[in-house]
Amino acid sequence: MTIVRYDPTGQPNNRYPREIISPPSPSVCCRREMRRMGKMKRGEGGWPYFYKRCQVCGYTVREFVGYTELAQHVSKRGRGRREGLRGGAWRTWIDGIFAE
Repeated sequence: MTIVRYDPTGQPNNRYPREIISPPSPSVCCRREMRRMGKMKRGEGGWPYFYKRCQVCGYTVREFVGYTELAQHVSKRGRGRREGLRGGAWRTWIDGIFAE
């Protein structure tokens, strides 16, 4: 579920974390002005994402985090806590990251 509502007639409005009103399609400015907002969230199938919004026109999308970036994020969170994790313990540790 997303908090982004695409509205072709309304003005873009950032009411994060409750709702974001966005234009229905990107503009030329979006190539350079998209910025992540808020904390990493969990999407479909448990896959992590951020909301990404254009600072000029307000266009907003969910940017799903790839495996490489997730691994880099996890490696910054303290190697000592990860050592020896197997199977379900690994998933529990990942769940803890989203809870922080």
